[in-house]
Amino acid sequence: MKVEKFKVLLYLKKSGLDKSGKAPIMGRITVNRTMAQFGCKLSCTPELWNPRESR
Repeated sequence: MKVEKFKVLLYLKKSGLDKSGKAPIMGRITVNRTMAQFGCKLSCTPELWNPRESR
């Protein structure tokens, strides 16, 4: 039986702050060491973001 690893990570792209001080939320999906990144089309202030819980 083949076991596949699946991982989802959400993070802030702090280098892309907009004029209001919000950073875009980015996502990364990894399946068996193959990675795909995407933008969530949402923004959040860095002070409200909890990197440990990805929210």
